Amino acid sequence: MTTLQFSTDQRHAATLELLAEVREFLMRWPPHALTREMLTRIDDHLADPTHKLVHRSPRSGCSKTAHQFFTVSLLLEGDTATIGMRAGKDVAPETIIESLNQGLTIELQTGGKHL
Repeated sequence: MTTLQFSTDQRHAATLELLAEVREFLMRWPPHALTREMLTRIDDHLADPTHKLVHRSPRSGCSKTAHQFFTVSLLLEGDTATIGMRAGKDVAPETIIESLNQGLTIELQTGGKHL
């Protein structure tokens, strides 16, 4: 059995995303004083600047091709993503393009380093 480990920041970010979805759901309800009050409370909570820090924590990850011909990394800092790649000297450009066209999945972790 594989145990997934998530940082507190990742769990907090997921909770904030869920709360934003709940807010959107409540917006579709017929107008009611209690619903408006709850929406205000949610908006105030989501607007708290300390919650934005969770989304601003640097996140990074990498993906290696099946035969480790090359490695692609991604560093996400705020709204900026930096992509890096390391390839062996014997890797044909066609191999890289073919792999990128098929798509590479990069799972981001809080913290970490870029290639």
